[in-house]
Amino acid sequence: MKSFFKNVLQHVVAQVIVGILLMGFAFVMVVSIIATISMPETTVPKSAVLVFNLNTSITDSPSQSDAQDLIADALSDGNSSKLYLHKVVSTLRTAAKDKRIKGLLFKGNLRNVDGSSSYAAIREILTAVEEFKKTGKPVHAHVMSPDLRTYCLLSSANRLAMNPFGDLTLNGLSAEIPFYGTALKKLGVGIQPVRTGKYKSAIEPYTNESFSEEARTQMQDLFDHRWKSILGQISNAREIEESQLFGLLEEKFHFSPEEALNAGLIDDVATTQEVVKKLIKVSSKDSDTGSFTQINLSEYAESHEVKESANSSADVVAVLYVEGVIVDGESMQGYSGSSTFRRQIAKLRERDDVKAVVLRVNSPGGSASASEVIRQSILDFQSTNRPLVVSMGGMAASGGYWVSAPAQRIIAQPDTVTGSIGVYGMLIDLASLSGKLGLTFDTISSGEHINPYAVSRPKNDDEIEFVQEIVDEIYEDFLTNVAAHRGMERDAVHEIAQGRVWTGNQALEKGLVDEIGGLEESVETAADLAGIGDFQLEHHPEEKTSLEVIAEMLGEDLAHQRKQSLIEAQIHAMQKELKKLREWNDPRNIYARLPYSIF
Repeated sequence: MKSFFKNVLQHVVAQVIVGILLMGFAFVMVVSIIATISMPETTVPKSAVLVFNLNTSITDSPSQSDAQDLIADALSDGNSSKLYLHKVVSTLRTAAKDKRIKGLLFKGNLRNVDGSSSYAAIREILTAVEEFKKTGKPVHAHVMSPDLRTYCLLSSANRLAMNPFGDLTLNGLSAEIPFYGTALKKLGVGIQPVRTGKYKSAIEPYTNESFSEEARTQMQDLFDHRWKSILGQISNAREIEESQLFGLLEEKFHFSPEEALNAGLIDDVATTQEVVKKLIKVSSKDSDTGSFTQINLSEYAESHEVKESANSSADVVAVLYVEGVIVDGESMQGYSGSSTFRRQIAKLRERDDVKAVVLRVNSPGGSASASEVIRQSILDFQSTNRPLVVSMGGMAASGGYWVSAPAQRIIAQPDTVTGSIGVYGMLIDLASLSGKLGLTFDTISSGEHINPYAVSRPKNDDEIEFVQEIVDEIYEDFLTNVAAHRGMERDAVHEIAQGRVWTGNQALEKGLVDEIGGLEESVETAADLAGIGDFQLEHHPEEKTSLEVIAEMLGEDLAHQRKQSLIEAQIHAMQKELKKLREWNDPRNIYARLPYSIF
């Protein structure tokens, strides 16, 4: 008995000590974060190199950081774990004109999370980099082992150096998609698909063992076009003939630093110390660190001088974002909620100073009902005779195209994935699984009507026909809406629809977009359509400040969060994963989307 009480006491004491340590750690982190954001206003050195650490996720919409992001930022020496595209581009353009900034250095590898750091975004950053180079200021890059996405960006540097221990792999694009069809059958989960469009393949991972012929054909075509576009960008930046680059990569795709140098894919093989010496000559030597005088992009963007350079016009062009999977209800990181969007655009509608809206879309689609709610909200704004222009990011497909179609002008990047005009439904049958588990269902109904959404049994022909009619009706609505908004015949839209995805360049040929360009061109087009010259640019949602995030943390009882038991922590992790189920919250279980993970 003594041993028992001794063990219990030891366990209690251990829990108390761990709790105190965790609370202490939480306190230190909060103090660190507050100290970081309470530091004096950033001063830009008189002669400095702007450092862009690419170890960040570049989203289209303003960052909605959480506590985890703040902790990461506090530990990363001022580098932000998340940046949004307009902030990056506008900061580079400001630095190009700033006499204190003598050059630009890229380092690190881009993070691609849920569609961030897309090739479409990279193109817009490259445009700003080219403008920076035109001022005569040098652009340097130093890498270890860049991935394809990062190399595509860094290839435009005046001097691209690789660490002697590094390497370069340019092995093309690929997608490895898990197919759950057989696994679900073994588990006793039946999936009865209902869809329109032979290319509408988003449901296939849940029913098939591999790609259908149509899905494989369209994906191969998409990858081939994108690969050609990427190599065209690299060959142009590196001043290598496109045919020569294609031939080189047919022979080999993995290069040592010396091989990459001989092939013209990099300019130097150099250690960090050697690069530092070169950059000291570009700017000056920092007497405190012994390195070159520098300021990172995140800090420079927040400096007082940069913020004060904003336009003070009374007219406003507002940029509104649809980024992530389109869902019914509220927005959150990775999801664009129809209710949130409806409120945002309604507020803009009531403001007289808002002369135009640019809708930036980076979405694979999602709920058909939510997509239609967003489209209706757009039409309501347009009823005030103010223009709305769509700027397509990395992806504006299926439901993403649904919400784009009403725009007066649609502007996409060459690498944008768009189209996928199609609809599907998914009926679940748990009869076999429930039988294995000994789980039974009983039903009470007020009538004899069919119930196609019951999960306890496979659906009969009448029920499948009922859902198919709904899917067909929604697809027909999709076609007629696109035809009306784009000034096309319904049959012409059907010919290029059927769930087929297209690149931005292909979509331009098919009449689904109006021109090739980025967010800047879209903003200028919106201003021209509104008949305004000078204007302020607003972004909705606005970027969440560090103080706002801390307030949310404290509101959620930070101390309690830090005293979670291991089991509670696991439950919290599971809850985060379960949030993904929001992707399947359409009221009628009908969806207009494609798999996000492919891109």
